[in-house]
Amino acid sequence: MRKLIAIYKSLGSRSFWRTVLPLAIPIALQNLLTNSFQLVDTIMLGKLGDEAIAAVGSAGRVSFFAGIVIFGFASGGAVFLAQYWGAHDYAGLRRSYGIILLCTTVFAAALATVCVIIPKQVMSILTDDANMIDTGAEYLRIAAFSYVGIALSQSMSTALRCTERVKLPLYVSFAAVGMNAALNYVLIFGKLGFPALGVKGAAYATLISALLNPMLMLLLSLKGDSILKSKPRDIFNITGDFVRQYIRRGLPVLLNEFLWVTGMIIYDAVYGRMGIFAALTVFRTVENIVFVLYVGLCNACNVLVGKAVGEGDFERAKLDARRFTALVPVLGVLLGGTLILLRKPILSLFDITDAAAHTAEMLMVIYALEMGLRNIPYMTIVGIFRAGGDTRTGLFIEVLDYYLLAIPLTVVLGLVVKMDFLWVYLIMLLAEDVPKSIVCIRRLLSDRWIKPVHQR
Repeated sequence: MRKLIAIYKSLGSRSFWRTVLPLAIPIALQNLLTNSFQLVDTIMLGKLGDEAIAAVGSAGRVSFFAGIVIFGFASGGAVFLAQYWGAHDYAGLRRSYGIILLCTTVFAAALATVCVIIPKQVMSILTDDANMIDTGAEYLRIAAFSYVGIALSQSMSTALRCTERVKLPLYVSFAAVGMNAALNYVLIFGKLGFPALGVKGAAYATLISALLNPMLMLLLSLKGDSILKSKPRDIFNITGDFVRQYIRRGLPVLLNEFLWVTGMIIYDAVYGRMGIFAALTVFRTVENIVFVLYVGLCNACNVLVGKAVGEGDFERAKLDARRFTALVPVLGVLLGGTLILLRKPILSLFDITDAAAHTAEMLMVIYALEMGLRNIPYMTIVGIFRAGGDTRTGLFIEVLDYYLLAIPLTVVLGLVVKMDFLWVYLIMLLAEDVPKSIVCIRRLLSDRWIKPVHQR
């Protein structure tokens, strides 16, 4: 208890916040802007009815799957980026960026090809509603090309963040989001002489904005000093020994993210057969907006802890890791309370039926009350363990809790017992978050997550 009190007292350290906020705020704002793509789509498509929202929301889960797997590749490489940055190993830094770039773009191109060739078969995984499959496939066939843009943006942003260059991705996101909002308005509703394309218009807006993002980032990086200016021969100077290191440390991260997002697709397949996709799409849009503050803190944590481990300052790494973990429930109370107070004004932004609005409102309340607990595994696994070089713990936790408890329970309660959706969702949250939080905190306190990748 004394150690816990000391950790919370240390949160008042000005030097800590002077280091954290310049990293966390731009990253949080960038993710807020990125998630506003979905917010703009959802609000504007609401004018076309619940079916359009549900279909695009369902198709958007494929983009979500793509984004998470891309994040898995990038996060595996970030283990090296952050520690090489702390160790001032610039050759290793450039190679790490190169392998991230290579892996993410190859994966994105392959998935896009599948979605363009067989979009209806992909949509049928998520829903059995024929109208949703047709509308979603129409959106997916166009939006799938955006995955390459997402891969390039994620690779570049990860490299910049891990080297403490966080403002450039933020500035670029402002431009991309503005473009997305304008194109949505023009192409969905047929303004400025363009035809009204509806769902197709939203897909084209997403595609153009996603491709604009990495182009602007690369262009603007030419004016400053960043890793993005490295020569191709240095970036892709990838040796066999380095590939083996990347696989050993990065593969568990990729598998962790792949298994997690596959589990989310299974959840969606269950929920899609319970007829609540419009409400779930609205809720997840709001959830993603709220979650950006945790993303900012988690990325700041990853950079600072990884840098400290790379420098060999393990005591500072331990202290910062405990500080960031202690912030999770505090932020949960603040954000959760705010979400509960503002839930009705937020829902008024969306054009959905009263039944869907009620379900979305209850989902917000459940999430708000459980938020602090839910993000402890996220902060520890993604922000701390990976930064320290411990990339396997998250994988083991995901397999044991997710696939042996939470997912089977959700499938049985939702499709066999046919329990009310809100109860299924609450039980799913508790089955995931209680065991995972306990295991993650014990791992954190053991200090066994510190595993340097750079040998001095």
